[in-house]
Amino acid sequence: MPKVAARRNRSRAQIPDAVRSSVLRRVQHLDPVDRAIVMRASVIGHRFDLGVLVAVGTCSEARVRDALERAVRLQLVIEDARACRHYAFRHALTRTILYDEFLAVRVRPLHRRIARALEDTKRAEGAALEDLAYHSWAAGDTERTLQYNERAGDAAAALHAYESARLHYSRARSLLDVESTAYARLTEKLGALDRA
Repeated sequence: MPKVAARRNRSRAQIPDAVRSSVLRRVQHLDPVDRAIVMRASVIGHRFDLGVLVAVGTCSEARVRDALERAVRLQLVIEDARACRHYAFRHALTRTILYDEFLAVRVRPLHRRIARALEDTKRAEGAALEDLAYHSWAAGDTERTLQYNERAGDAAAALHAYESARLHYSRARSLLDVESTAYARLTEKLGALDRA
């Protein structure tokens, strides 16, 4: 696995699913341009200057300022009282989640194409199942992530490969709403691994 993906996977694993879901749900209330602005800000750092954010993007200062005002209302960022034209992410985890999302957005199309190519080979069993599970998850494809990671987790659990099963179930669960039945089912499967 490439170093960037390994770092992203470590940071994803350290953030509880409920926190990640909460932040990403708030981000979904932003329009695509606002979302891109806030994600770009996460690359700058926890604290960021309005001028730098404008300089690295393609929007006017007024458009960026409007986007940040909406992000403030959604409690994603705050205006930095110590310095004019400076903002900060409300919480360090918020910035980390958005930074991970920024990286993921850039590589998701490639992972999506890889998953589709693997599906086309019609080898959805054995090692190819693990590849499908990983690339579907990395692509952010909720439906395929659930399908392939749950199957891979079940196969690993049947072989008593509990760490592998835990990884697959956790990946699938990470893309689900915490109130969904699939989330509850995967939580139960993860609990069963802890009791095994």
